[in-house]
Amino acid sequence: MVKGRSAVEVSKNVPAGNETKNAHRLFIAGLAASTTYVVGMSVYAWRVWGNMLHMSPDEFATFLSGVFAPLAFLWLVLGFRQQGDELQNSARALWLQGEELRNSVEQQRQLVEVTREQLSAEYAARVREEEEADRVAQPQLLLTGVGGSYSGPKRTLTPQLSNAGPTCTDMQVIIDGVIMTSANLFPEGASMPLRFEYNSPEEVQPLSVMVKYTDRRGNRRSQSFEVPVDETGSPYKDRTLGSAIKLPGVQQSA
Repeated sequence: MVKGRSAVEVSKNVPAGNETKNAHRLFIAGLAASTTYVVGMSVYAWRVWGNMLHMSPDEFATFLSGVFAPLAFLWLVLGFRQQGDELQNSARALWLQGEELRNSVEQQRQLVEVTREQLSAEYAARVREEEEADRVAQPQLLLTGVGGSYSGPKRTLTPQLSNAGPTCTDMQVIIDGVIMTSANLFPEGASMPLRFEYNSPEEVQPLSVMVKYTDRRGNRRSQSFEVPVDETGSPYKDRTLGSAIKLPGVQQSA
């Protein structure tokens, strides 16, 4: 899994304590410049002290304003500079918070994706287990022995429906849409004869056989067969039923 860089990792690219050091340096520089300036003005005032004594109040006020104006301007510039640094630091902090939030969202998205994949895998495994359990619960129905007896033009065909798998209940054998026979219980290894009578070989038609039942899990299911016509009709070489073909799949049934 690819993870985004956290705000802690990003902040490593910014030297620790730079903001505090810059502010401290500005203060020291301003203090040094102010001290130097005040000392210089004091020396100057000491030299011209006699002239200052003869100044009128308004002249003395003008003198003081002229002396301290550069100092005030210096601290104004330093204040703006410090305020700019603080704004820059705030912007960087907001960017780091946004980066951390973006990384958190990305990690949450990846976590949701992993959870979705896990749920999908669990669902697929559960579906496979359900399909396997349903498969092993079905009887293995076989329709064999479609031969029979012959008496003149009459044909009596007696195929066998057998079960080679688990027991099923409430079984119905439906041929061409008509219920032909039924059984409450059709256990494993059991067989059931079916009987078809035809007055002539021409009456022999393909059969559609559906077996409805309740499987071992209590579900209603059905299996189907198609019985084609065998035109060779051994041993008399006339029209009779051929070998049954089991249709694939097990269907739900009402």
